[in-house]
Amino acid sequence: MAAIGQIRKHSGLIILVVGIALAAFVLGDFFKGNPNAGRQRQYVGAIDGEKISTLVFETKVNERVEATKNQRQTDKLSPQDIYQIRQGIWNEMVEDVLLAKELDKLGLTVTSEELSDQILGENPHQYIKQSFTNPNTGAFDREMLRNFLQNLDNANPEMRKRYLNLESIIKSDRKKAKFKNLMTKAYFVPDQFAALDYKYKNSTADIRYVAAKFADVADSAVKVNDSDLKNYYNNNLFRYQQEETRSIDYVIFEVKASPGDRKQIANTVNGLYKEFKEISEVAAFVNSVSDEKYDSTYKKQTELPVRIAKDMFESPIGTMVGPYIENEVYHIAKLMDRQQRPDSLQLSQLLITYKEAPAAAGISERSKADAEKLADSLLAVINKTPSKFEDIVVGFSDFPSAAEDKGEMGWIIDGTPGFEVYYSKGYKMKTGEVEKIETSLGYHILKLVEKTEAIEKVRVATVSRSIEPSNETFQGKYMEASMFAGSNNTLEKFDTAVVNQGLNKRSADRIAMMANRLAGLENARQIIRWAFSETTEPGQVSYIMQDEDKYIVAVLKSISEKGTSAFEDVKEQIRPLVVNQKKADVLEKQINDFGTTDLYGIAAKLNQAVDTAIVSFNSRNLPGFGSEYELIGRIFTLQAGVSSGPIKGNNAVFVVIADEINFPETPADLAGSVGIVERKFTAQFTNNSYVNALKEKADIEDNRLMIY
Repeated sequence: MAAIGQIRKHSGLIILVVGIALAAFVLGDFFKGNPNAGRQRQYVGAIDGEKISTLVFETKVNERVEATKNQRQTDKLSPQDIYQIRQGIWNEMVEDVLLAKELDKLGLTVTSEELSDQILGENPHQYIKQSFTNPNTGAFDREMLRNFLQNLDNANPEMRKRYLNLESIIKSDRKKAKFKNLMTKAYFVPDQFAALDYKYKNSTADIRYVAAKFADVADSAVKVNDSDLKNYYNNNLFRYQQEETRSIDYVIFEVKASPGDRKQIANTVNGLYKEFKEISEVAAFVNSVSDEKYDSTYKKQTELPVRIAKDMFESPIGTMVGPYIENEVYHIAKLMDRQQRPDSLQLSQLLITYKEAPAAAGISERSKADAEKLADSLLAVINKTPSKFEDIVVGFSDFPSAAEDKGEMGWIIDGTPGFEVYYSKGYKMKTGEVEKIETSLGYHILKLVEKTEAIEKVRVATVSRSIEPSNETFQGKYMEASMFAGSNNTLEKFDTAVVNQGLNKRSADRIAMMANRLAGLENARQIIRWAFSETTEPGQVSYIMQDEDKYIVAVLKSISEKGTSAFEDVKEQIRPLVVNQKKADVLEKQINDFGTTDLYGIAAKLNQAVDTAIVSFNSRNLPGFGSEYELIGRIFTLQAGVSSGPIKGNNAVFVVIADEINFPETPADLAGSVGIVERKFTAQFTNNSYVNALKEKADIEDNRLMIY
């Protein structure tokens, strides 16, 4: 939602605060259990005793947030984006601390010579290549890098700080690369190990089999009691380990614009239409009243909303369309201009900068007057002898990549951010013509190399106003949520009220501590923090939480502590597994009672066909049956041509005859097999599996739950 819309929506904030305070007084203390009330944490966590400052952590998060905004060219990130950034920063800090300890033990360092090679060498570090890229060609610009380093002492403090931070990141990355190289070169694969791996991968068996499927036995044919389930549970405790989780129910009270709100917004928009029709300062007007900023770019007909496209291309300048509603937003469009414009231009440039140029500090010591005089002189020479343009660019241009690209800027598309000044001059020029312009970099001599055929485009000014609920509507919905929470402060009352009031109850079971998603919500962290608070108990109803245009009331159903899941919690998960075991027993007895080992005779009695397959010892699946690794293992212990008798699998009871079992001869040269095994281990390490190993050994205290 646009910032103007947010300000407009909450302009009556004092009234809302008074309403909240009054509701809390009348209906009770809804803020009991708020995990953040009056609590601040100085440390976001600790890693093997090394404390991580909340301030340092949040500074890194904010830096990443701003970088992401710049990269995406947006002024706002979603709660999900912020959550992912926080997760990423935390994981990076944990990895950095743990790895630093290992690096110190090993004595790994990065020398000044190595760092210099990573920056100025033949193959610079990827971060250097990314940071010094020619904006016109998209390629690494070595000359730009050299110029920057030569003028680093004269750069502003913020620029120097960024560069030193870049050096630090490169050193850290280089240390990690050394560590990985050291570890991956430490693997040794004995020939015996490689021979065994070769045998596993190349052993095959040609089999015939018949399968009695569990699915063919009715569930009613077997009886399973709690004792059976409990025995399975006790014998498979390792399968039921869990992290700490919570299970909740919650109700969403969504705030929507009322009929009265819609009428008021319609009246406001109609008033804006009248002003828009007469106003002369259109850009300033749009920026002051619209939810979206004024867009000065020219559009093709296909780039405009279908609702206005035809009118904007067939009507006179000043034509207005609207107000009309699209996706719950009012729009008023006004045709500002119509032009024949090429879609893109190919330009070349020569830059003459000066010491006062705001975007080119430190590049040149010449004065502005001297720069303009030089630019005018060069322009005169080029106009007289156009063929010398490239030579003059190489000899005089202050642009760092001039010697390599000879001033080529490439194709510039109409409306490209940051290149408007070049396009606005270039599209009016003739092919081969040169003109002088001034930008924050200095004086440019532009040459139009080529341009596409001009097409009709229009500039349209648009006023947009979202249809939003008023403060009164927010207050009314808040009071509704307050009454619900205050009157239904237990799990039983909560559930009864949901049914009686016809509300939509949502459930979220086994939520992890650092989870971030709940159905229907943008910002789920506040509810999860509440559920995991030390003061929140099962059956407790939450205080009222807000998520954009929604109020939420939740109830904590249950707490599952870290460790082995309780039998009752997994009982129903176990039941189908035990049912299958019982079915396997039934089928095994049935096959044994047939009194024959003849595969085709067994198949006839089971009313099944005899199937064939070629299986590899290294495989885990049997075609048509999924995972059957125990069966496959048993196959390679059979005597060729002899019936196996019934074998219990995961999905059926099998009777198998292995017609041929092929165990390969160990090759004399195992170098290839050794290389395969080595690459398997090194690939796991390269994928940062070592980080998980370090985490398992480390003592990590994570307090983020109580902060974010």
